[in-house]
Amino acid sequence: MTGRHIHAHGMTANMEDQGTSVRELPDTPELLSRKLRAAGYHCGYTGKWHLGGRGEWFGAPVSVSLPTTRGFEGIDFPGHGNGGFEFPEYKEYLRTRGFEHRVERHPDDAGEGPAGVLEGPVESTVPYFLAEHTISLIERFREAGEPFFIWHSNWGPHAPYYAPEAYYDIYRNVEIPPWPNYNWPAHTINGPHQARLHPRAHELSWDDWARAIRHYYAFTTLIDEQIGRILRHLETTGLVENTIVIFTSDHGETLGSHGGLIDKGWHHFEEIQRIGLIIKDPRGFGDSGTPPGTAMNEWASLLDVYPTILSLAGARYDVERLHGCSLLPLLQGGRPAWRDEIFVEFGGLGAAASMVTCRHGDIKYGWNCSNLDEMYDLAVDPHETVNVIDDPAYAATAGGMRDRIYAFMERTNYVGRGVFRISRLGRLW
Repeated sequence: MTGRHIHAHGMTANMEDQGTSVRELPDTPELLSRKLRAAGYHCGYTGKWHLGGRGEWFGAPVSVSLPTTRGFEGIDFPGHGNGGFEFPEYKEYLRTRGFEHRVERHPDDAGEGPAGVLEGPVESTVPYFLAEHTISLIERFREAGEPFFIWHSNWGPHAPYYAPEAYYDIYRNVEIPPWPNYNWPAHTINGPHQARLHPRAHELSWDDWARAIRHYYAFTTLIDEQIGRILRHLETTGLVENTIVIFTSDHGETLGSHGGLIDKGWHHFEEIQRIGLIIKDPRGFGDSGTPPGTAMNEWASLLDVYPTILSLAGARYDVERLHGCSLLPLLQGGRPAWRDEIFVEFGGLGAAASMVTCRHGDIKYGWNCSNLDEMYDLAVDPHETVNVIDDPAYAATAGGMRDRIYAFMERTNYVGRGVFRISRLGRLW
């Protein structure tokens, strides 16, 4: 929505967490939705909205942030709502169609949260409901005959992992081998990751994790199918040749990797930081453009989505205030000058934190404000099991990576750069 790092816009944690300094997304002309509307686009929103909705902060009233108060048409779903099952619009959808939400819970010893099989048909699921709503937005905007932008936000594959039995049956008897870093001794290694270690990790077997992962895969397959419904609707309405589709996510999932981690945050690992980004532009870019189906290895960030969408829409924006950059030059082909490093910032989940990840080439450096730093050489250790921060052979590399992080902090006015500078001279621990 902003194209800026979290320390710049202030929503440094989930909206309900005490670690965030801004609880409701401020409404400004610079928001993605406001920029698109100024450029003549209808804006629609479907699904999870994690940018406010409570309308108060420690008892004091604040401007409530919901899709319909921030430039979108659609439904207002703040927070998690138990995977969407608790939200009024979904419950009304079930009521009017004669469906019920019933689930056969499976043992949830492993995984991030509840898992089970839904007893109703696929039409009674949250992903189907969300796809149905997005299709209705497409029809509304198509009839208006003006350009549109729709943000379709699934809850899943976030816990709870619920899908009809037909989807679970796809994976019921599939052998799932342990993650290569599953036996990493997370409980004996000091680090922020301890905050997201399963409370019973030392008691669980891989079979426990595999059962949870099968539910996760079933849920993912259900979501994939509903995304397919939306794309097929574009085809049947003739809009597919005039619609750009961008598919990505906010984070990955740990699912027992690195010795039994769950959820996200509190570590620098690839499982949560490296996510997919697919851009489908039916226009193509001629002979000089990037051919369809090309997999690119250049560093991209979620910060790039804001300027990329606005560039594709022909909307104006202030390049100087952004921390991301448009991916359009990569789509257009050629060999544009491109970044050789990427940064990920984590501000807390359940409590405040200051953590920054820098990736340059195969080296990943993780700064942990209150703990030992981490550095991994993914060329020889792709599953990030050996922290080489104190390895003399990597001393020069570590110094260079710290220089990169400090330059990033200076460039983006990171509030903790003074603490980081002190820690560079002598460890605070």
